Amino acid sequence: MSTEPPKPSPPPRNPVLVALGIPRLRLPGRNMSIFLGTVLGISGMIYYDRKNRRLNRQKWKDRVSYLAKEPLQVNELPRKVKVFVAPPPGDHIDITIDHFTQYIKPILTAAAIDWEMVQATRQGEIRYHVAEQIRKQRRGEADSRDELMKAVTDGLKYDSEGGVICVGRGAYKEYLHGLNEGWLGPLEPPMPPETEGSVEVRGLLESGDDVTQKATEASKAADAGLVTPQSPPAEPPKSTEETETREKEDKKPSVPKPYISQADYESAPMPAELAQITSFEPIVYIPHPHLLGFLNTPTRTYRFFTKRELADRCGRLTASVALSQSRPFVSRIDLAQGVEEEAEWPKKWKETALEKGSEWMQDFVVDDRIAERLRVYQLGHSEDGSSPTTVAAMEE
Repeated sequence: MSTEPPKPSPPPRNPVLVALGIPRLRLPGRNMSIFLGTVLGISGMIYYDRKNRRLNRQKWKDRVSYLAKEPLQVNELPRKVKVFVAPPPGDHIDITIDHFTQYIKPILTAAAIDWEMVQATRQGEIRYHVAEQIRKQRRGEADSRDELMKAVTDGLKYDSEGGVICVGRGAYKEYLHGLNEGWLGPLEPPMPPETEGSVEVRGLLESGDDVTQKATEASKAADAGLVTPQSPPAEPPKSTEETETREKEDKKPSVPKPYISQADYESAPMPAELAQITSFEPIVYIPHPHLLGFLNTPTRTYRFFTKRELADRCGRLTASVALSQSRPFVSRIDLAQGVEEEAEWPKKWKETALEKGSEWMQDFVVDDRIAERLRVYQLGHSEDGSSPTTVAAMEE
């Protein structure tokens, strides 16, 4: 007959804890330890990333904050930069605006720099906006102020530095394409090409031999008085919501096509206005990585926990705008900025965009006459040791 050894008696407890009704403390079990370790680990990574994100943002704010303390004259206005934003493929423009608000706006505010934001909800709007402003300048229509506004604003001093910030690869592409179109393209839109095999009869555009013959016979019969025109059948009444939606769609015009193709950049004559300009406003590309898709969850998770790196990169580029430090535009280097962002666009979106001839999927081309007048914002070696300052160092 086997006898079980007696169970060891529990160690004596503190009588104070017993009097307070506090139960005996025990180590958590296996499952609870896994749960607590996972929650604390994720919470710690989020806290660490947010803390360093704030530190990186504050670092660049402190670097440019002395600009806000410089006094201005009574008739002197602060510097203003233009910010071009466009929605990432497959998403809304709110994502880009949040990116600007979180990573770019704090540095501009700390440097007391004003900005003018151009929001594009459709492809081609930034390109047309930039090109149209240049065409107005070439026509002499840039100054649209009345006599009263001229008398008020002529005595003001404006900062001539300016600057352009392009958030995302799409906005960066459209802005440079708009420069090419505005300076090298014609001042008036080209005539649309005529459609082959089509004929216009009494305002109706018909195509095909059979349709053309029927339309011609109907026109002759109507002129001879043999056929009385019949009014079209009345359409059934539409609901108010459908009518409002249809009116909004009709009021919103389509984005005009480019006045000049990329293949014609090189052969386009150089306008006299461009020969008088030595340099354009410096530009900077601000990265806006936006990865979608379930299969990209590991990469998206890593980026979620390392937003501090993006904050440091965006803060460094924005600080270069505030400090007005720039270098010459190098086509081989600067046209490749954001290529990794373009590679992460949704595949289905890119396939559809290629079929429809999307501007964002076209080749990125900048004419040499435009490139030699461009400058790109970038911090010098004394400000940021990780960034080369000379063109030779960047090419290496």
